[in-house]
Amino acid sequence: MVARVMVLLAIATVSACSSRSAPSVTPSPTRAASPQPTPKLTTYTAADFATALAWAPDKRLFYAERAGTIRTFDGTTSRVFATVSTSTSGERGLLGLALSPTFDIDHFVYAFYSRADDLTRQRVVRWLDRGGTGVNPTTIIENLPAGPDCCHKGGRIAFGPDGKLYVTLGENHMAAEAQSTSSLRGKILRYNADGTVPSDNPFGQGNPVWAIGLRNPFGLAFSSDGKLMVTDNGPSGDAGTPGSGWDEVDLVVRGGNYQWPTCYGAGRHLQGPQCAGTLPTWQSEAEDVVPSGATFVSQKGPTGYQGTFVFCSYSEARLKVMSPDGTRPLFDGPRCQLDVKEGPDHALYLSDTSAIYRFGP
Repeated sequence: MVARVMVLLAIATVSACSSRSAPSVTPSPTRAASPQPTPKLTTYTAADFATALAWAPDKRLFYAERAGTIRTFDGTTSRVFATVSTSTSGERGLLGLALSPTFDIDHFVYAFYSRADDLTRQRVVRWLDRGGTGVNPTTIIENLPAGPDCCHKGGRIAFGPDGKLYVTLGENHMAAEAQSTSSLRGKILRYNADGTVPSDNPFGQGNPVWAIGLRNPFGLAFSSDGKLMVTDNGPSGDAGTPGSGWDEVDLVVRGGNYQWPTCYGAGRHLQGPQCAGTLPTWQSEAEDVVPSGATFVSQKGPTGYQGTFVFCSYSEARLKVMSPDGTRPLFDGPRCQLDVKEGPDHALYLSDTSAIYRFGP
């Protein structure tokens, strides 16, 4: 693990003024601020390929295991919340998890998964949390395409500050469809919390598409001021492209076009029309990062990480720590492959294929 830890010490001194008639006074020194504790990585709980993490207001951690189980962990005991019948063929599985922004009132838990009974389809389902168990499962978004082959399924879900549900979908190795606003492939989708389509989406009535031109977006994070960042997996081995690398971080805007497959990276032309659209905020170039879960770290996060944008690297098994705007890598953090979230204690919680870790003081 490589971690750069910033230790901030503030020492204030006050000078006293003297006059002709009064003796000078030496002030008492101001106490130096205590150094913040150095964060450390510890195992929080065992988990089987925890693709997605979500915190409840009551401080339970919900986590999705790729093979189809959603569990909760309260710091002591792990419980099964719900299960789904999913396929883990290729990049399929139980891939996304989100709690309602009004969870205290409605107690809704949402998940994205690939169907076991139809490998070409995926869905978003919602449960009611009743006493720690998911009841009344309801499919709110059906027939999301998965494609017939292995890869590029997307599957991340998150609620925005507008209360809408955002969903990532890969292009299922049907690259041209990423540029079509009538296809759901290679997109960021936006829905109401009940699965209906908002009337203010950019591409027409009833169209859930929010942004186009993505290859396999697999990290989704909102900042405290409402910015949406997505991590997109680059064209490793696609015809005419380098064999690895060119992963991206993208700032997602309403109606944005992130250029795949006409171009990849910052304006590298691949096919069809010349590059036009939104350039990535950051690109990995030849570095094979395979970016996955992402989050913005608050100013109360671990020492040295406050205010940063971070995401997990599946291939490097490290947390990549970026500048707040996602344009500049700062350093590599602790172990992380699948997802990362800041907990109610402001530690970072990170997952890989076998465990969930806590990174904090």
